[in-house]
Amino acid sequence: MNWLYKLSFPSMNAPIPEISPQEADQKTIGPFYHGTSPDYVDQIIEKGFAWEENEVGSPGMSNGYSVTNYHGGCPAPVHHLGYGIYLTEVKSIAKQFGQGSMKNVLEFRILKNAKIEIINFGSTNTMMRWWVKNGYDCNLAKTDRVSATKILTENLKSKFDAVLFKGKGIRTLLDGNQICVYNPAVLVRVNKSLVQPGEIGSKVIRKQDGMKGVFMGRRPLTPEISQLYHNGEPEFLIIKWQKGGTDSNVYPSQVEFL
Repeated sequence: MNWLYKLSFPSMNAPIPEISPQEADQKTIGPFYHGTSPDYVDQIIEKGFAWEENEVGSPGMSNGYSVTNYHGGCPAPVHHLGYGIYLTEVKSIAKQFGQGSMKNVLEFRILKNAKIEIINFGSTNTMMRWWVKNGYDCNLAKTDRVSATKILTENLKSKFDAVLFKGKGIRTLLDGNQICVYNPAVLVRVNKSLVQPGEIGSKVIRKQDGMKGVFMGRRPLTPEISQLYHNGEPEFLIIKWQKGGTDSNVYPSQVEFL
C-alpha cells in the first residue's frame, strides 16, 4: 500500500518465509493484506519488500497525507505511521490498492512475538501528540516533511517491529485497521501446501471408495462412549468431501491422510 523509504530495514530484499496453516494458527496474528500493482506481486513473493528511490512519497501521493496544516499549524507526516510496509485487515481496502483485483493482493501473518504498538486514536489532536511524542519535528516538517517523516520512522522502528492503528474517521484511507511494519522479519506467508498429514487443512482419502476430502477438525469421544457405541474409535473427524458436502462423523479408521 504505502512505499518504503530508504532506511536500514532488516531482511530487505529477502523472501518472506512460508509456514503451514497449523503453524500460523499457533505462532501468528492476522491475516493482514497488502494490495499493490501487478508488477510488484511476483517481486514481493520472490524477493520480499524493497524500496525504490523514485517511490519515496511526495505530498500528493494518493496513499499519503497532502494536508499542509493537519493540526495546530503543523503538517502531517508523509504517511500516517511513517515509512514502512502497510497492511490492512480489510480485503476491500487492499483490493483498492491492488488496482481493483484480488490477484494483486497478498496475504500475510505477523509473528506473535513481534513488538507491536497498538493505538486507537480518532482525533487529529491526539494523533499529532503521538507523532510528536515519537520524534516528529513540526518545525522541520514545515519545510521538509520527507525528512521529518524519516526521523519519525527511525524512532518508531527503534522501539517497535510494527504499529497497529485501530482508529476510524480521520479520512477514508484510514477506515479499517491498518498496520505499518518496520521489520519485515516478523512477516510470514501461509502456504497451504505445507500442511502436514493430520493437521487441519490436510488432505484425506476415504478407504471405502477413494473419495478425496479435506480435514477440517475433530470431535473427541470419551473412552466410555467410545467403547459403548463406537467400537473404540477415539474421535470423530470432520471432513469436507469433494462431493457430498461436509461430514462431521467420520471415524479415523475410515480415512487415510495423504
